[in-house]
Amino acid sequence: MPQYPTPGAYQEALQVASASLHDPELRAATPVETALGLPKAITGAFAAVFPMDARTRRWAVKCFLTDVPDQRRRYDAIAEHLAEAELPYTIDFDYQRTGIQVEGRTLPVLKMAWVEGVPLNTYVRQHLDAPARLDQLADRWRAMLADLAAADVAHGDLQHGNVLVQATDDGPRLVLVDYDTMWVPALDGRKSPEVGHRNYQHPDRTERDFGPHLDHFPGLVIYTALRACAQRPDLFTRYDTDENLLFRAADFYDPSASVLFDDLTGLDEGELPGLVDAVRTACYLEPETVPPLQDVLAGQRGATIDAAVGRARRTWERARQRPERRGMTRSRNRFERAVLPVLLAGLLSGGILWGSGFPALAGGVVAVVLAGLAWGGWLQYRRLPGVRRQRRLGRELAYFDRLLRELRRQVARYEQQRAALLSNVDDLRAERLQEVQEEALYDKLKYHFIQEVGAVEGIRYRVVVRLKAAGIRTAYQATRERVAAVSELSEETRTRIALWRAGLVAQYADAVPDALSPAEERRFERYIAHRASGFQDELERLREKIRVQEAERTQVQERLSATEAVTIGRYVLFVLRLTSLPSRPLPPAPTAAPPPGDVEREAPVPASADTREEWWKRAS
Repeated sequence: MPQYPTPGAYQEALQVASASLHDPELRAATPVETALGLPKAITGAFAAVFPMDARTRRWAVKCFLTDVPDQRRRYDAIAEHLAEAELPYTIDFDYQRTGIQVEGRTLPVLKMAWVEGVPLNTYVRQHLDAPARLDQLADRWRAMLADLAAADVAHGDLQHGNVLVQATDDGPRLVLVDYDTMWVPALDGRKSPEVGHRNYQHPDRTERDFGPHLDHFPGLVIYTALRACAQRPDLFTRYDTDENLLFRAADFYDPSASVLFDDLTGLDEGELPGLVDAVRTACYLEPETVPPLQDVLAGQRGATIDAAVGRARRTWERARQRPERRGMTRSRNRFERAVLPVLLAGLLSGGILWGSGFPALAGGVVAVVLAGLAWGGWLQYRRLPGVRRQRRLGRELAYFDRLLRELRRQVARYEQQRAALLSNVDDLRAERLQEVQEEALYDKLKYHFIQEVGAVEGIRYRVVVRLKAAGIRTAYQATRERVAAVSELSEETRTRIALWRAGLVAQYADAVPDALSPAEERRFERYIAHRASGFQDELERLREKIRVQEAERTQVQERLSATEAVTIGRYVLFVLRLTSLPSRPLPPAPTAAPPPGDVEREAPVPASADTREEWWKRAS
């Protein structure tokens, strides 16, 4: 896998955008700069986005930090599907395989129109005192999820940074950005290049979870958070981290220990109690079995949801009857129950064929049986709750490691730049003095027009014409370098022009300062202090971010260490019925004991969208 540049390397390249970018429109654009004069980067785990101002519009240039297999094909498939769907929530983009030159390599970029709007969490923060506006936003969110589902689109990474809110006369308008993890039917069967923001995604989602169900869990989480903030604005103030919308990853990993879920349980207005219970229960289900928001609100469930919740209820009931075994065993599924009989049958068939004088056929039968069982067992093993949880936590650790490495690189770079600034104050002062001297000289020489050189002995009028044609119209512009670039001038003529200009420079020597004035010196010192303060502020911000991310990483590491490991060897022994496996964590017990066996099904009754009954208690 090729090593991609860091955001800092992209920043350096974009300082000369006209040379590093290949797109004509982007080459003529200017990067938006930070207070330190560097191209502004909006950095994520897998890409850095740089806003760039053109003459009449602003672009967003997305530069990739990691390699994504089949990246161009993915974007082509997404672009084609979105063009047909014509959704009002998406924007056009152009994937450019040869987009930017960085460190001697040509790399891809994604060119997008810049979208005005505020991130979802910022909009909520700005309207905590307007619950009606938040309720309206929740309604728009619900409608957007329904439209995406109807168009066979799943964004794949619904989170505050990828959802922009625009204020319109008709209320808030939602715009989705960042389509790296988007699913469309043409991408069915592939893996997801990312697993989404940890504070919004299902705790067991892995790269193999890639399908139309991707937005079910984060869609439910965000909708619940919006309704909760409209009812209790203080919840946002208490739980906001700038990287979430009420919920955090720890809440999903262990809802029973979540203080947030305890606070949300006390909300008893409207649809919130059912929504909170739905989010809590969804944390215990398989990611692909979480129902869409529309079904949750309508109290509907598919057969998969019924089966998942039904199994959880029956397991909970058995655990309640036998507390000493609660959560300690996992029942075998159909494949796992069939492994031992199929294996024995295969070995027996092989033995019979061997004894009948067909050793090659016997070996083939046994090999096919073993290969089929091994492949099926590997797929089943990777879907074990503990294995999925470990893979998810492992990906989170890798994410934090990458993020911390990049943050530390940025700290080192800013420290070097700050040290260089403070150690080169004298050189910078000399550069500033030279600039002041040039300004003073310009103020004098700009009034001596090039026609005056015609009075110099040996210079004819056609020389003046050539100088004007070359853009040299004053004595200040008649430098040796610019005159040397004018064609058809003899060396003697160039010398006479240089002497003419030198005489004028000598004439105004007293007007050119040989040191900075007190006012200029104070201005220069303020400039140095401002630059140094800017570096220091940025360093403090980065160090605080490192501290926060290190604390988050420690929590993930502790959670991973507490997760009981299930090795492939242990799983083989489980399939062969020689040991047991830990069961999947169970959802909280319902308030009323569930009926024994399968839930009795009654004739379906049309359910209104504003039903208050929990979705896992209703019959479909």
